[in-house]
Amino acid sequence: MRIYLPLTTEDRAALESSAPGLELAAGRAVWGVHAEARADRSEEDEEDLEYDALQDAAHISLLAGPADRRALVIAADVLDAALEIAGDNGGAFGLVTGGATRARVASFHVTELDAAAAAADDTDPALLWFDASEGPDALTYVDGVTET
Repeated sequence: MRIYLPLTTEDRAALESSAPGLELAAGRAVWGVHAEARADRSEEDEEDLEYDALQDAAHISLLAGPADRRALVIAADVLDAALEIAGDNGGAFGLVTGGATRARVASFHVTELDAAAAAADDTDPALLWFDASEGPDALTYVDGVTET
């Protein structure tokens, strides 16, 4: 299943080294299109559902970080059996890892705006896409470092 993970401190080392995967601890909050979410929104196509799950993770990431920082969401793949529905606290797409598991990184998504600017905007955050091999570049953009 494709899942979306807000960047954590633990994830940074893997991204800095361009590692193709992440080790996820048991109980890690993630977002994805699970069967229950699909059934509740049967009128929406899969692409729309994936967009909504990604946006949920982006919003959580923006809320968790400093106001002057962009958010980074990791798109990754795990076995369906590694996940459990989060329940009421996870929203429509919330999941948690049932045990320690490994995720294969698919891509990175970084908000164009920092958290303060995104909060002032009444639309979903615009996300920039980075390839799975571009973890260091995504982190540089998140950190606001620009080339001179």
